[in-house]
Amino acid sequence: MEKDSKKIEIVSGNVKDLNISDVYNHIDIEKPKDEKEKKKIIIPEGKK
Repeated sequence: MEKDSKKIEIVSGNVKDLNISDVYNHIDIEKPKDEKEKKKIIIPEGKK
């Protein structure tokens, strides 16, 4: 497996001056779906 070399650039300045996108805007987080109806669970009676 070949390693990819990546270039890291260090910039100075105020955060307001930088044009950085928010990560959470680009991630589609899987959210649980709201269940409007509760599921009914039927438990059969045990045989005696």
